[in-house]
Amino acid sequence: MISINFAPAALVLTVFCLLYSMTAKRKQYSLSSESVTNKLLNQHIVFLMLLISVIFSAVSSVVGTFLQQIASEKTVFLQYLFHAIYYFFHDALSILFSLYIMNVNGASVGRSRRFYVLFALPFIISEIFVLTNGFTGFLFYIDNEFVYHRGPLIPALYILGLIYLISAFVFFFRYKKATPMVESNAIATLMLLSAAGVIVQGLWSDLVVELFAESLCLLGMLMMLEERSGYTDPVTGTLNRVALIDASRRLIETNQRCSIVLVKLTNMDLFSKLFNGREMDSLLMQVSSWLTWISSEERLYYYRSESFAILMPGDVVKEANAVAEKILKRFSKDWKSDEAYLRLEVDVSVVGIPNDISTMDDLMELLASGYKKKAAGSRLVSFDEMSENRNNRRIEQALRDAVDSCKLRVWYQPIWSVEEQRTVAAEALLRIDSDALRNISPEVYIPIAEQCGIIREIGLFVFEEVCRLLKNKRVKAIGLSYIELNISVYQFMYDDVVKRFEEIRNRYGIPVELLNLEVTETASTSETPAVEQSIKELRRLGYTFSLDDFGTGYSNLKQLISNSYKNVKIDKSILWEAEHSEATSCLLDGLIRVIRSLDYNVVQEGVETPAQLERTSKSGGNLIQGYYFSRPQPEDGFIDYLETEAAKTVAV
Repeated sequence: MISINFAPAALVLTVFCLLYSMTAKRKQYSLSSESVTNKLLNQHIVFLMLLISVIFSAVSSVVGTFLQQIASEKTVFLQYLFHAIYYFFHDALSILFSLYIMNVNGASVGRSRRFYVLFALPFIISEIFVLTNGFTGFLFYIDNEFVYHRGPLIPALYILGLIYLISAFVFFFRYKKATPMVESNAIATLMLLSAAGVIVQGLWSDLVVELFAESLCLLGMLMMLEERSGYTDPVTGTLNRVALIDASRRLIETNQRCSIVLVKLTNMDLFSKLFNGREMDSLLMQVSSWLTWISSEERLYYYRSESFAILMPGDVVKEANAVAEKILKRFSKDWKSDEAYLRLEVDVSVVGIPNDISTMDDLMELLASGYKKKAAGSRLVSFDEMSENRNNRRIEQALRDAVDSCKLRVWYQPIWSVEEQRTVAAEALLRIDSDALRNISPEVYIPIAEQCGIIREIGLFVFEEVCRLLKNKRVKAIGLSYIELNISVYQFMYDDVVKRFEEIRNRYGIPVELLNLEVTETASTSETPAVEQSIKELRRLGYTFSLDDFGTGYSNLKQLISNSYKNVKIDKSILWEAEHSEATSCLLDGLIRVIRSLDYNVVQEGVETPAQLERTSKSGGNLIQGYYFSRPQPEDGFIDYLETEAAKTVAV
């Protein structure tokens, strides 16, 4: 006899979970055109099946208990019926729970038909017992006094259910990395709760607590698993970034193949200035609906602003490329917004897992990476281009980390005077003491620093380090004429650059003539008011300028003449090419003569051999910079170099 029955409580709790799930109209519970197989491999659909199974089990348990209290010859058939319904749906809970765990961590993906036949076999056996019980009485029977009794094979049902519970534990621990830590802890707790209910009722049959434990387990799933991984975007109604990450993690951590088609709307900002928010949302929903139509609700994700992803499981590279072509074709036509026809533009890319991306970190980084639109119109973006943007983002983050952790350094390369036969100046060069940037050239990371704004902090750091060096007594004793600092055009765009330079210089008490600012041709020819004003103000304060990399940009002689420079630096590539080309040799000689005739110093970069030094000197170049004299050195090494050179000069 039953002494305590928690089935009514289980029924109320489970009905609440079902109503909450369905009335919230979440996308993950949509019963769309997916096949039966795909539905069974969908964590959220299996969750609904669990809810329904518990509800039927609870209803049949409550009714069966009531019929037992009024048992008579007239109720025997109903007693058999409702007990059979109870066992039929209750047996399904074990296999559904195990399948749910497998769907959460992706263990169910990519399994063979044979696997699922063997997986379902214990369930099929138990259901055969249920369906034939009216003839055999193996599971339960009702005696002549209309009292319910358990049959001899009830332990077998518990053993079959235990098989699924054990399999759930096995798949959980085997693919534990495929679920986030929070979800993993939740699953472990819920599995122990479910197991406790089974054990208690198995040992004490008069305590009907198993269904209640399972309903509590479902409530936990709803709060900790379903709500977390089932978020939908409120505007488009599609699954969101969290859902995409969860789905991708399952595939990646279980070594499955898939393709992701990324769709980025690139000119929505243009239309956002013309239309209100409601019209823009309507337009976004149109795009979302069309993308859903060519994929499915379960495969489309809105993972960031104006960016969609279509996740396609399996070895489907050709199919993914076909989808990308279909998207480009559609976006070659107009979209209608109220009375206006708009030409939306997209960048579409196809990413293969594991061929292109093999880890969740790589995927997260890729999804977070942005890239500038290179040209008008919709286009297919190659994975190489996306990788470049992803690498740029890595470098940007490494730069920010280096600034925050004080890993910036300044090295110095001597500039040698032909007339004085000694080092008279030096160029300050940025170096970064970071493993992430150790093998990356400044020619790569400086443009990235300019684009993301970090160049401001870097520029101020280098300026202060140079002032600190010039304050050093050992440097003062050697008598350097000046230090050259590279200044980016982007630094001039900050309206406080002059004020900050002067504040640092005055704090160290450095004469302005000891600081020479080196600018590129881009900065020297800029017509941006902020740049022009900053350069004009610095000149007024006494700062001198060098023109860097002359001969490789787009400046002309008029620009060279109209600006006053202390030095003009000729790019090393011209010197190196002059050794093999008569035409370039003549060009180099001509450039040096013109620059010297304007009373500017010529700094020849890249001098590495005695022949190059002799050639530059004969052509009229009066300042030399290159490995022939010294590579860039850290501060202490640079000062040692200057003192050693000075000692040799005195000895001679």
